[in-house]
Amino acid sequence: MKIKLPKGFKANGMHCGLKKKRKDLALFYSVKPAKCAALFTSNLVKAAPVVFCQKQLAKTNCIRAIIANSGNANCMTGERGLKDAKRMAKEVAREMHLSEKTVLVSSTGVIGRLMNMDPVIKGIPHLVKGLSEEGIIEAAEGIMTTDRFYKISSRTLNVKGKKVTIVGVAKGAGMINPNMATMLAYIMTDVNISEKALRKALTAVNEDSFNAITVDGDMSTNDTVVLLANGAADNRMVTEKGHDFENFVKQLGHVMSEIADMIVRDGEGATKFVEVTVKGARSFKTAKKGAKAIANSVLMKCAVHGGDPNWGRVASSIGSSGIKFDPNKMDVVLDGVVFLKNGRFVDPSAEKKKYVFKDSDVSIEVNLHQGDKDACVHSCDISKKYIAINSYYTT
Repeated sequence: MKIKLPKGFKANGMHCGLKKKRKDLALFYSVKPAKCAALFTSNLVKAAPVVFCQKQLAKTNCIRAIIANSGNANCMTGERGLKDAKRMAKEVAREMHLSEKTVLVSSTGVIGRLMNMDPVIKGIPHLVKGLSEEGIIEAAEGIMTTDRFYKISSRTLNVKGKKVTIVGVAKGAGMINPNMATMLAYIMTDVNISEKALRKALTAVNEDSFNAITVDGDMSTNDTVVLLANGAADNRMVTEKGHDFENFVKQLGHVMSEIADMIVRDGEGATKFVEVTVKGARSFKTAKKGAKAIANSVLMKCAVHGGDPNWGRVASSIGSSGIKFDPNKMDVVLDGVVFLKNGRFVDPSAEKKKYVFKDSDVSIEVNLHQGDKDACVHSCDISKKYIAINSYYTT
């Protein structure tokens, strides 16, 4: 399958030697200077590349390239880690004749190990040489860790007679928890858009995509979402208001939500995709907090995995979330089957219960009957395979 990047973008991925076999190095490049909006992990423990990128973006909003490696998170590596991140950017800049200020760096993998820089430095010239408008799959493979498949999504839209393309790519399968996930995500678009509109679009869409997924409840140290817009579509400038902006946000939302759901479906050891919805809350924040509590419950994940319609675990999870509601008004619905109505147990027929949590896609719905605000969080079950993967991750 070939996926063409937006105008003026190129990418590539390769195996340089950080990992034994799989690709472990990726490069994304914009021929023209690209405006940048970015979000990073809220974890107090931040990887060196995250710290480096935040410093870079404090100096400039014009980005030309992003180099990313898998196999090593370059986190908790002290001053040496920061020097290695800076060296990666410097080598890319030198090889491509760019300003160092316009290069970002990402890493993903094991925490606490110093980078083996020799294969990275030796690989960069080959990485640059292989850049292509159709190199997105190679780049996607270069950032994978425990991922079973690459995650790419694209959309096109029309802005005043000009075709605009959005392509997003991400990695992530474990340590997935709002806010964001253990993921690297890069979205590239050729739209001509103001810096303010670009930042506003990313922040708005992120809340319902990468900030609305969870696999295991653990927050990563390396979370990075970067949105680049190089204006190569040559459309009339999109600002933060009006139809063109709303349409761009809508299509960006499709791209980011698709990638986010792919991450959940690829959750380490996952066999089922879970949609958790909390309705009838007083505020979106309350609904989201309640949905997260259910989605992150290990007991609930086990019940889903085993096909056990244990509605009591749903009630317990949202009850311990810290939000305030009246349990005597709450409804709980599992895969369309009502188990709790106005705080009272409704005993469904055996025929109805036997189908709950049996499919690969399942749903959990709670109605608090307090207001008109809803929120949805996507999660997955937890299996023995998840334990096996994470029991031997560093060995």
